[in-house]
Amino acid sequence: MGVVNSKMQLADFIAPLTMGFVIDAFDGSFNGAVWLLVSFGVVCFIAFMTLKSGKENFMTEHPQTISAVK
Repeated sequence: MGVVNSKMQLADFIAPLTMGFVIDAFDGSFNGAVWLLVSFGVVCFIAFMTLKSGKENFMTEHPQTISAVK
């Protein structure tokens, strides 16, 4: 929990600074910051789509578990 919390706190510190630098780099325009957020969203979506649920493995390893959804 401490490691996860420290990484979240670090991201909370770095994100506004990064947005400020990007906005300054684009001469006060928020276009760069929006595109930065869009690109991060695409990367997160691709990472999410490559995850495997492992539901099949769970059901074969625990046959006594009754599934609520079929």
